[in-house]
Amino acid sequence: MKVIYLDGCATTRVDDEVVDAMLPFLREEFGNPSSPHMLGKRARRAVDEAAASVARLIGADPEDVVFTSGATEGNNIALLGVFGHDERAPVNGFFCPIDHKSSLAVGQALAARGLDARTARVRPSGQVDLDDLAARLDPYTRVVTAAWVNSEIGVVQPVAAMAGLCAAVGSLLHVDAAQAAGRIPIRVREAGADTLSLSAHKIHGPKGVGALYVRPEIRHRLRPVMYGGGQHALRSGTIPTHLVVGMGKACELAAARLDAEWRRVRELRATALGVLAAGVPGLRVNGDPDASVPHVLNVVLPGVRGESLVSSLRTVAVSTGSACNSGSQEPSYVLTAIGVPAEDANCSVRICLDAGISFADLALGVELLVERARALAGVTTAATPAQG
Repeated sequence: MKVIYLDGCATTRVDDEVVDAMLPFLREEFGNPSSPHMLGKRARRAVDEAAASVARLIGADPEDVVFTSGATEGNNIALLGVFGHDERAPVNGFFCPIDHKSSLAVGQALAARGLDARTARVRPSGQVDLDDLAARLDPYTRVVTAAWVNSEIGVVQPVAAMAGLCAAVGSLLHVDAAQAAGRIPIRVREAGADTLSLSAHKIHGPKGVGALYVRPEIRHRLRPVMYGGGQHALRSGTIPTHLVVGMGKACELAAARLDAEWRRVRELRATALGVLAAGVPGLRVNGDPDASVPHVLNVVLPGVRGESLVSSLRTVAVSTGSACNSGSQEPSYVLTAIGVPAEDANCSVRICLDAGISFADLALGVELLVERARALAGVTTAATPAQG
């Protein structure tokens, strides 16, 4: 049974070219890149080439790239590592309330250790309130963190402006770019980010591998969170050559396709919105489309619980928000943080558009979603008087 996939923020299908690039390093080229013999040297060369591809995607130097298991590990290294020394009051850090839990949970862990983990204020668009941030930063601020592109509403944070504010007080800026890579241009040095995390499986690479950029000038301000053989100074562990090669290829493809995919996804979004608006009375878009990437479409379907809709669809894959938050019965913390009422948040779904989908499949998928939503809304409407 064919499933129309509209959940690209959760993960993406591995590109065939990526698979082809990885296979030799699962078969004949199986050497450990830290080994001194010929197989090890060939693996090391492949790892170095992958680092160069990652660096080109984000405008960095290859030696500033640390391979990780994904953006979650990258976020943890950056946010815990900066508090790995002299972590006594009054040091503090700022966390964006609509970020992925791999950042927010670090803030909670730091707070449990007695550190001052502050919450940045966001505007209804989802963008960080720069005036409020500027007023609350101080010389004791160690780090400010934000996701460049939010995974539920697609809002793009003003990273360069945030970096300027951080630099003025001597704070670091960490950026989670898991949802930004392959969707918007990233020039990490021009943007002023000090550290930046990536995840391969968001850009048609394999799961289980990511990267952390660390600006060399601030490297001494981070401490490792795990120790071992020192394969990377900040991250020990045997480098998984096949995964790293896959990530390198995915980054290479993402860089080459960036502009064309942006244009196509804008057209796809218009198609999806047209079908939704025609079929669902009162449909509303969450967030500010003018401040967001077109790849993420989060909508309120009045009278339809998002979880019920998502779980009842058999041939269409959508979600109500981040896959890492799918087990929660609470309304989306992202939507409520930007001022969406809890009832509307519970009636919202997220559609993530991938440039590879055909217009016909997209239209069919959204039509099936609309058909199911209308059926669920009808049940709700009919049941309400009886309950009263």
